[in-house]
Amino acid sequence: MTHEVFRRRLREERARSGLSQSALAAALGRLLQRHLDPSAVARMEAGERSVRLEEAVAAAEVLGLPLGALLRDRDAIDDEIGELERDLSVAEWETSQAAEAHRTARDSAVGLRRRIAELRAIRGD
Repeated sequence: MTHEVFRRRLREERARSGLSQSALAAALGRLLQRHLDPSAVARMEAGERSVRLEEAVAAAEVLGLPLGALLRDRDAIDDEIGELERDLSVAEWETSQAAEAHRTARDSAVGLRRRIAELRAIRGD
């Protein structure tokens, strides 16, 4: 499953970045300090060639992504983003409620201090 996701995500992100398979192979070769034939990238994307860990790390670097972005299906990432956005919305609402409660409590404390000061003045303190 992870291999399928990686090869699909590699192809998607390479295309999104505007890189040809040859350009990606050249960039990977420079990072890995060895020749990587453009057909190797084609075979990786087709699932016909295993991807070494150092190649996966280098591919992520070339594409400007964390390695995890190439290991997770885009739909799963979109689902997680949606869930996080819902959680953020709830947290922001709770923050606004807490801020309002804080303002109310602060205003109450100011009023109480004022009334105490008035009563002490009347008492002659």
